[in-house]
Amino acid sequence: MIQALLVPRTLDAVKAEKVASVVKKLGRSASFRNIWKEVARAGILTHNTTLRTYLDLLVKSDVLSVRKQDVGSVYSKETYFVKSEKPKVCVGLVILQKHGLNWDVPETDIRTILTDFIGLARSKPFEHGLMASLEDCLVNEAYADAKKQTGTFSLVAAMISTRKLDLPYFLQRADENHLGRAFRLLFSRILETTSSNVTSVDAPAFLAVRERFLGITRQYSRSGFWKLVDGEKGVGVIGLNLVEDLSESDLILTAAKQLGVVG
Repeated sequence: MIQALLVPRTLDAVKAEKVASVVKKLGRSASFRNIWKEVARAGILTHNTTLRTYLDLLVKSDVLSVRKQDVGSVYSKETYFVKSEKPKVCVGLVILQKHGLNWDVPETDIRTILTDFIGLARSKPFEHGLMASLEDCLVNEAYADAKKQTGTFSLVAAMISTRKLDLPYFLQRADENHLGRAFRLLFSRILETTSSNVTSVDAPAFLAVRERFLGITRQYSRSGFWKLVDGEKGVGVIGLNLVEDLSESDLILTAAKQLGVVG
């Protein structure tokens, strides 16, 4: 089983889910004070300011809703209610652009999807809600292209070629969505292409992508994570045709544009 990379994070998926469970358990009496008493008693959290962070996240993800009531003091009374069992986050090209995608994209290319509490803990707030992590966005974009022929898989490949990912988490999510084989094949194809001494594309573009991807690959290898690419088959066959259809030009020139080497 793939173990996700231990990246220091402010929020914990298990704690977020436990806070939601406490709200559900308290029912109509789920005021901030009562929630704090319960999570402190259960040892879930140790600071009420941290509880505020979790509650805000759960509200932004539509897991909880909050009703505020003026009680004649400085602070309103807040009562929380369970709204959904599954968190919501945003994905799409607009979100990938916020993660660094160097392409002009339609302002409407944003989708709201259901995720789990692991995906929620990795999300970040933005003006319209919560944006999914880069890894979750890439997996979702590939899945969307495989199912709806959106034509955006080359942009996913460009991001993978030029950005270091939390590789164990990324491949875990890919396996969960039956894209595991496709993404492992993609990594192998990019490595094979950038390792070649012969190219049919513009040399400066090729060398820039080669330098970037091989540098990222060395980091994966030093950490021991590259074995997850070449040592495992991966789950599912979704997206295999997308990888097989990519030409050298698709792989290199799209990534070169991502790097700003070509226009």
